[in-house]
Amino acid sequence: MIPDRITELAKKYIEYDMITTHTELPEFPAPRVGLLFTFLNGRESGSSRTAEICSLAAFLVQLGMDTHDRIDTSKSRKDEMAMRSRQLKVLAGDYFSSVFYELLAKIDEIDMVSAMSSAICEVNRLKVRLYTALQRIILPAEDYIKQSVQVKMELFLSFSQFMDKSARNLWKLLLAELSRCEVMLDEMKYSGAFPHDRKGYAYLHIMENATSEDKKMLSQGTINEQEWQALLAKYNVKEQLMSMLNQSVERVQSLIQECKGEQQQAEIKHILQQIKGVLSPQRHSFQ
Repeated sequence: MIPDRITELAKKYIEYDMITTHTELPEFPAPRVGLLFTFLNGRESGSSRTAEICSLAAFLVQLGMDTHDRIDTSKSRKDEMAMRSRQLKVLAGDYFSSVFYELLAKIDEIDMVSAMSSAICEVNRLKVRLYTALQRIILPAEDYIKQSVQVKMELFLSFSQFMDKSARNLWKLLLAELSRCEVMLDEMKYSGAFPHDRKGYAYLHIMENATSEDKKMLSQGTINEQEWQALLAKYNVKEQLMSMLNQSVERVQSLIQECKGEQQQAEIKHILQQIKGVLSPQRHSFQ
C-alpha cells in the first residue's frame, strides 16, 4: 500500500469549508507520516489497519501543532478577515491535535496515546528553546537547522519503541534525513522574502558571514526586496540550502538499500520522489 492513503484519510478531518475558506493550513507532514506508516506496516506483529490509524493520528497531531505555529500573535489591530483567520487557526489546531485520543483509543493503543502525549510536551519545550534563541539572535545557522530538524522529528520518534528492534536504527536514520529535507524545503520557501518576523536560516547565515555594513542594514530591518535578493546571492544562501537538501536526498537513496523487502523500498522511493517533485519548482525559482 502506498502511504499516500494517510493523506486521503486525513481529508475527512481537514476539509471543512469554514477552514479552507477563511484560513490557510501549513504543508502536510507527508514524508514523515509516509515513513511512519511504512515502518509500522512492516512490523512482524501488527496490522495494516493499526499502521493506518497510528499514522493518521500522527498526521493530525503534527498538522495541529504546525497550524498553531502559524497563528499571528502580534498585538496590532487586524481587520475582520485577519481576525477570523486567526480564530480558525486556533480552533483548527486544537481540533486536529485532539482527534488522536479517540483514534488510538478505538484500536486500544493506549500506550501510544501516552507516548504521543509526552512527545507533544517535548516538542513544545524544544520550540520554546528554539524561539527564545531566535529572539535573541544567538543561534548559529547550523544549530538552527539541527534544532529545526529535531522539532520535526520529535513526535515521530515517540513511535520508535513500537518498531521492531531490528528496524529502529534504520527508522531513526531515515526519519532524520527526511525531516531535514522538509526543513530545507521550508527554508527555501521562506527565504525568498525578507524575514521581518521569521529569523530563519537565510537571516542567520548572512548575519554570521556579512560585512559590518550589511549586518547593520539587516538589523535595522529596512531593506527592500531587491536588496534582500542581492544579499541572498552575495552570501550564497540558495546554493547552501540546495546543497544541504541534495545531501539528505542522497543519504536517503543510500539508506533505501538497507530496507527489508521490495515493498518497503518501493514505498520509501515513492516518498523520496514526492520530495523531488516539490524540489523541482523550488530549484527553478532559485535560478
